[in-house]
Amino acid sequence: MWLLAWRNTVRRRSQSLLTIIITTLTILTFVISFSLFLIMQDGLSLSQERLGADVIILPDKAKADAYQTLFTGNPANVYIPKNITEKVSEIEGVEQASPQFFTQTLTGGCCSYGEEIRLVGYDEKTDFILKPYFNEQNFDRLEDNQVVLGGKVEAALGNIVALLGKPFTVVGTLYPTGSGMDGTIYLNIDTARKLAKEAPELQYLWAEAQPEDLVSSVLIKTKNGVSPGEAADKISRSGLGVHAAATGETINNVKTQMETIGKVIFALWLSTLVVAALALIGRFNSLAKERKKEIGLLRAIGVQKNQVFQLVLNEAWIMALAGGVAGGILGCICVTPILGVLEDAFALPSGIWTASTALKSGGFGILVALLLGSAASIYPAWKSAGLDPQEAITQGALE
Repeated sequence: MWLLAWRNTVRRRSQSLLTIIITTLTILTFVISFSLFLIMQDGLSLSQERLGADVIILPDKAKADAYQTLFTGNPANVYIPKNITEKVSEIEGVEQASPQFFTQTLTGGCCSYGEEIRLVGYDEKTDFILKPYFNEQNFDRLEDNQVVLGGKVEAALGNIVALLGKPFTVVGTLYPTGSGMDGTIYLNIDTARKLAKEAPELQYLWAEAQPEDLVSSVLIKTKNGVSPGEAADKISRSGLGVHAAATGETINNVKTQMETIGKVIFALWLSTLVVAALALIGRFNSLAKERKKEIGLLRAIGVQKNQVFQLVLNEAWIMALAGGVAGGILGCICVTPILGVLEDAFALPSGIWTASTALKSGGFGILVALLLGSAASIYPAWKSAGLDPQEAITQGALE
C-alpha cells in the first residue's frame, strides 16, 4: 500500500503539488508564529532568572522608561545626581544599591560599530549584577582598558573595539539574559564617565553637571521578605526626584501583553488552519470521485476495504509530510530576519534562536502537518473504502 500510494502521488504531479503547497503555507505560518512565541517566552524567562535586580531607579523625567532600559540596548543619555545612590541605600527594605552610568558608542572610525550601542559603566564596589559572571570567569574587575560584551554584541578585529575614539580589549561575553544587557557593552564606571566627558559629540549633555557627579540608574536588591513593588513605591514617593519600578512587575506586564498577542496570533493561525483543512478535504474528495474506477478495480482484484482506506491515508500522509518538511524548513529560515524586524520595530525581550529551538519548532510543524493530512483525508478515505466494486467500475473513469 505504501509503494502504491507513492506511485499514485508521483503520477498525479500537479494535483499532489497543489496539496503540498497548501500544507507548506499552513505549516510555514505555524512554525514562524510558534518559533517567535518560544523565543519571546524564553527571553522573559531568562530576564527573570538572570537580571539580578529587584528594582530599577531612573530619573523621574527620563526619556527612557524602565521597560526600555530593561529590554532594549538603545542608548539613553539620562542622568541623576550620584548621591541618590546613598540616599536610596538608607531607605528601609533596601539591601544593596548599585549605580550605573549610561553613554553610547559613535558610528564611524576604525574598529567601531556601525550603529550606536549602549555603554554602561558599572560600579565594581557595589555591583551585584555582573559579579556572578566575573566569578565564573575567575577575574575580579575590569581594568580601565577592558570591556565585557552583552550576548548579542559582536567583537571586532581580534577582540579590540573602539569606543568614543579609545581602544578597548574585549575580555569576555556575558551569558544571554533576554534583556537589554544582551545589547550592551560594559566597562567600569569611572572610565565610562571619562569617555563621555571627553567626547566632543556629547558636550551638550554637561551644561548643568559633569559626568563624575552623575549616574543614570540605580539597581536595587531588596531585603528578604520585602516586596519589590512596595519598595519601588516607597522610593518613588521619597521626594528624591526619581522613578522606581519593580523589574518583576515590568516583566509580568510584558508577559501579559505577549500572552494577549499570542492569543491573537493563534486565533489567526487557527483560522488559516481551518481554511487549509477545508481546502484539503475538497482536494481529497475530488480525488476520490476521479478515482472511482481505479478503486473499483483494486476492490475487484481482492484489495480489502481497510487496505483502500489505508491507501488513501498513506497518500495524504506522504503529501502532508512533504508539505510539513518544506514548511518547517522555510519557517525556520524566515525566523531570524522576521525576529530582526520585530526587534527593530518594537522593544521586545527575546531569547536565543538555537538549533534545538529550530528542531523543536520544525518537528512540531511536521506533526501538525501529519495531523492536518489525517483529519482532511479520513472522510474521503472512508467514502472510497465503502464503494461497491461493480458500481465504481461502471460509474468511474480511470485517469
